[in-house]
Amino acid sequence: MAPLDRLRSSGVHCRGALAMISLLTALSILSQAVQNPETDSLRALARDGPDSALVERVRQRNDEARKLLSQLRTAAGGSEDSAQVAFPVAERLASAYAVAWQDSFFVRWIARFRSLPPPARQATLAADSALRAGKATVRTVGADAALRVWRESLRGYQTLADSAGIAATLTAMGAGFYFAQRYDSAESYLGLAQGYAERIRDYRMLGNVLNLLGLVNWKRGDLQRASDLYARAKPFRERSGDVLGLAADQSNLGALSMTLGDLAGARHAFESALAVVRSIGDAGGIAIILSNLGAIAEREGDYAEAVARLRESLSIRREQGNQMYEAQTLVNLGRLALRRGDFPGAVTTLSEAAGITRRIGPGPDINEIDIHVELAEARALMGDLQRARTELERAEALASRPGKPRSGASLAELARARGDLALKFNQLTEAERQYARAQRLARPETMEDQTSRILARQGMAEVLLQRESYPRAQAILEQLLPMLGLDPHNRANIRLEIGLAAWRRGDTALARRAFGEAIDTLRSLGAPADEAKALAMLGDLEVKAGRALAAESLYRRGLTRLGTRPAASTWQLYAGLGGALRSRGALAEAAGELRKGIEQIERVSGGLPLPEHRAAFREDKWNVYVELAFVERERGRTEAAFETSERLRERQMLDLLAQGRVAAGDVAPELATREQDLRRRMAELTRQLEASPDSAPALRDPARPGAATRATDAALDSAQEAYRALLLEMREATPTYAALLHGEVAPTRDVMSALTPDEALLEYLAGDSTTVVFVVTRDTVAALDLKVSHSTLAAQVDFARSTLASPTAGAARPAWWPSLRRLYRQLVAPVEATGLLAGKRQLLIAPHAELHYLPFAALVGPGPPEQLLVERYVLEYVPSASVWLRLRERPGGTAGSGVLALAPRTAALPGSQAEVAAIGRIYGDRARVLIGAEATESAFRALAPGQGVIHLATYGVLNKYNPLFSYVELGAGGGEDGRLEVHEAFGLTLRTRLLVLSACQTGVGAGTLADVPPGDDWVGLVQGFLYAGASNVLATLWPVADVATARLMERFYRELAAGQPEAEALALAQRAALRNPSTAHPFFWAGFTLVRGR
Repeated sequence: MAPLDRLRSSGVHCRGALAMISLLTALSILSQAVQNPETDSLRALARDGPDSALVERVRQRNDEARKLLSQLRTAAGGSEDSAQVAFPVAERLASAYAVAWQDSFFVRWIARFRSLPPPARQATLAADSALRAGKATVRTVGADAALRVWRESLRGYQTLADSAGIAATLTAMGAGFYFAQRYDSAESYLGLAQGYAERIRDYRMLGNVLNLLGLVNWKRGDLQRASDLYARAKPFRERSGDVLGLAADQSNLGALSMTLGDLAGARHAFESALAVVRSIGDAGGIAIILSNLGAIAEREGDYAEAVARLRESLSIRREQGNQMYEAQTLVNLGRLALRRGDFPGAVTTLSEAAGITRRIGPGPDINEIDIHVELAEARALMGDLQRARTELERAEALASRPGKPRSGASLAELARARGDLALKFNQLTEAERQYARAQRLARPETMEDQTSRILARQGMAEVLLQRESYPRAQAILEQLLPMLGLDPHNRANIRLEIGLAAWRRGDTALARRAFGEAIDTLRSLGAPADEAKALAMLGDLEVKAGRALAAESLYRRGLTRLGTRPAASTWQLYAGLGGALRSRGALAEAAGELRKGIEQIERVSGGLPLPEHRAAFREDKWNVYVELAFVERERGRTEAAFETSERLRERQMLDLLAQGRVAAGDVAPELATREQDLRRRMAELTRQLEASPDSAPALRDPARPGAATRATDAALDSAQEAYRALLLEMREATPTYAALLHGEVAPTRDVMSALTPDEALLEYLAGDSTTVVFVVTRDTVAALDLKVSHSTLAAQVDFARSTLASPTAGAARPAWWPSLRRLYRQLVAPVEATGLLAGKRQLLIAPHAELHYLPFAALVGPGPPEQLLVERYVLEYVPSASVWLRLRERPGGTAGSGVLALAPRTAALPGSQAEVAAIGRIYGDRARVLIGAEATESAFRALAPGQGVIHLATYGVLNKYNPLFSYVELGAGGGEDGRLEVHEAFGLTLRTRLLVLSACQTGVGAGTLADVPPGDDWVGLVQGFLYAGASNVLATLWPVADVATARLMERFYRELAAGQPEAEALALAQRAALRNPSTAHPFFWAGFTLVRGR
C-alpha cells in the first residue's frame, strides 16, 4: 500500500534532525556569580583605582562588573563592618557603570539596598539565596522543583516590595515554565516580568525577557514573531552592554536561519556568537553554540564534525554538572547515531538520557516519554520487536501517571505508535487492538490527538488490507474522506487506497473511478510526484486486466509528468512500462525500460532500502531484476540474463549493509566512517528530493524547482562527487572493502573458466510468474524455465521444512519423502534431463529467496532405487557466482594450523560439550577447547585470528528484519556482551580455512511488512564471516538435536583430519548419518550446509 505521506508525517516524534538548543539567554538568567581572579582585580580597582581606569574596565568587562556588584551587595548585608567596607566600593562601581553605559540601574539598586534596615537587608539576601537555589535546582533536579523554590523567593521580594527582585524571579520562573514546556504559563510570567523591568528601567532584564518570549513563540511555531522579539531585544542589550545577551540573540537568530534552511547564514551567526562567548569564558554558552554547530554539521552531512561538536559540548555539560543539558546533548547524539545507522550506539546514549530525565524531569526540548519512543524506533530498526514494544509500554506508563503535567506524546499518540510497531512486524491482531485504543483515547480538544485518531483509522485500514478484508478496509477509508483536517491532497491519497481495496476485491470499475478522481485532484494541486504514483497504480491495474496498451499510456504519462524530477515512484513506472511491453512481446523495448528502472533503484550508491508496502501491487523492487533476467532469457541472451541474476544478488547484499553500520576490520576506520556516512547522506538527500516542498499542494511548475530543491540537488551532486573520489581512494587502500561495496558482476565466461570439469553451478531465480535455474559448467551456460512460481515454491519449502521438524522413527514411508521428492522434480530433475549434469559429481548451488532455507541434500531423486541428492553429488553453496570468484581470488595469508572450539551453552546444549571434546581428541595439541564460562566473545576475538579451523557449538540466531543483527551467542565478559553480531563479524580479521556454526536457528515465515528479501538473514550471517576471512563456512538451517550434531561433527572432523576437502568430508558424514537408522531422518543431518568462499 502506498503510504499517506502527509498524514504519516504527523504525530509521535521520529528520527530527524538534531534539536537546536536556543537557550543562551535562559542559561545566563540561570547562571550564578562566582568569585574569580578577574573579579578580585576589579574589586581592587573599584576600591582605590583611578576613575578613568575603572570606567574603561567596566566598559570592557561589564558582565564582570555585574557579578562583582552582586557579590558586594551580599557582603554589605552582613555585619556592620562588612557593610562599611562593601558599600563604598559598590557605590563607586555602580557610578562607573552608569558613566560607561549610560545606565543608572545599579546606582538605584545599591542605593535602595543601603536604605533598608538590617532585617530587611537580611530578608533581601534570603530571597536572593532562594533565587540562586532555584537556578541550581533547575539544572540538577528539574524545573518543577525549581519553581517551588522560586515561589518562595517571589514571596520574599513581594513582601519587601523589591521590584528588581520580583522582575528577576518572574523572569527565572518564565524560563522554568519554558523548560517544563508549559508555554502559556511561561508567557504569562514573562509578561509580568516585562512590566516590572520597564518600570525600573532594568534594560538587561528587558533584553532577557524579550529573548525568552522569542523562544516561547518559536516553540509555538510563530517564527516571525520570534524574530521580531529578538530584534526588539537588541537595543536593550546594547544599552546595558550585555555582550552575552547579544551573543544569545545572535545564536537564536542563527537557529532561526537554520530552521528556514539558510545553513550558511546560520553557521556564520553561530560562529560569531561562539567567538563572543569564548572571549568572555562563558562555558555554558560555549556548550550551547557547539551543540548548534553540531546540528549545522549534521544538516550539511558532515557527521564526523557533528559528533565532535556534540561530544565537546557534552564534556562541558558534565564538567558543569548541568544534567538538563547533558540529557539534551545525549539525545542529540542518539539521534545522530540513528541517522548514521549506529543503532546500538543510539540505544546506549538515549538510555542514558532517559535515566537523567527520569531523575530531573523534562527539559525544554526533551522528555522521558519521547526518549522512550525514540528508543523504540532504534530497537525496531535492530529487529528487536520485544524490546521496542517494552519501550513504548514504558512511555505509556509515564504518560498515564496521575497528577503529572503532560510532557511528550499523548496516550493516543503512543497507542497509535504501538499499532504502527505491531503492523511493521506483521502482528496484525495486536496492531488492530492498538489502533482501536488510539481512537478511543484521542481527546477531541487537541489537534495532535485528532491527527492520531485519523492515522489510527488509516492504520486499521492497512491491517484489514493485509487480512484481505477489502470491503471493511474500503468502508473505513471512505469514512476518512469527510473527516475534519484532511486537505484535498490527503483526500486524493485516501482515494488511491480506496481504489486499491476495490481492485483487490474485484471491483475494477470502482477502482478505476477512485484512481481517476485522485489523479485529477493531484494534477489540479500541482503535485506531479503523487500524480505519477497514482498513474503507476492505475497502470498496474490495466496490466492485470490485460489492457497493456492502456497501461503503457499511463506509465508514459507518469514519466512525462515527472520529467527530470526525482520521485520514489520512478522505478515503478519504468518497471510497469517494461512489464506492459513484455506482455505484448516487445522484448527489446521492455528490456530497455526495465534497465532504466534498475538505474533508478541504484541511483543512490548503497542507499537506504527503498520503502516497500506489502499491500501494493508492484511492491518489490527486486522483482525488476527478475523481470529483466526473464526478458533477456526470452530474447535468447542467456549470459545477459545470468549476469542480471548476479547483479540482483550484489545489490541485495549492498542493501543489507545499509541496514546499519558494519565494523571496519582491516579498513582504516576513518575511510570506513567516511564511506558509510556519505552513503547514508546520499540516500537522505535523495529522499529529500523525492519529498521536496515543491510537491506540496500548490500550483507550481514542476520544471522550475524551488530554492530548497535546488540546494538539495546541489548537495547531492557534491556528495556523489565526494563518494566517487572516496571509492577511488579506497580501491587503492582497501580493495576488499571497496569490492564488498561495489563488487563488479563477474562475466559469465569467468565463472565458467573457474569451474572444474566435474563441477556445475545451479543458480536459481524465483519470480512471480515462474522460476528459472541457470546451469553453468566449464563449457556451457543454460537457463531453464522450471514452471513454478515464487509463491508456490515458498509454500512448498515451508511445508517441506515442517515435515522435517518432528522426526518419526520406524515409519515405512516418512512424511517428508513426498514433499522433498516433489521439490526434486521441480528444481533438479529438469536440469538432469538436459544432460548438463552428466559426469558431474560436485554441485555449487546459489539459492534465491526461500530456497536458502531448503536442505537440497535431502531432495529425493527418482529410482529405482530412489536416492537423496547428497548420495549422488557433493554439495556446496555460494552466495553468488561473483562473490565466490572474488573470495577465491582475494590475497590471503596461509591459514593457521590450530583449531579453536567453543561451547559456551553446555546447559542448554548438553551435546555441545561432547562435540568440542571430540574435536580436542581428534586434533590433540593443535586444538584449543573452551567450555562454559571460558567460551566468551572476548576470548574468541583474541584467539580466532590465528586459527585454521574455528568451531562454535552454540546458537546462531537469525534476525529476519535486520540481518546485520543476527548473532552468534557466546559468553559475556571482558567488555563484550556475548552477542557476536553480523555487523561486528564484518570487522573481524580471520585467516581460517573453515568456520563452523553448529546450532543456527531461523524461521521461514514472514517477519515484517518491510521484511528483507527471504534468505538475506542466512546470507548475511554467512557472508559476514566469509568477508572476515573464512574460506568456508559450515552452518545449520535449523537447530539440530545436539547429540546427533556431536556424532555428525565427530565424523566430519575425522574425515577432515584425514585430508578430505571440507565438502567431501561433510558429504561423507551426512551419508554415514543417513545409513544409521537412529539418525537417518534428514532432521539430524540435512540442515548442515557448507558455503564455499575460496
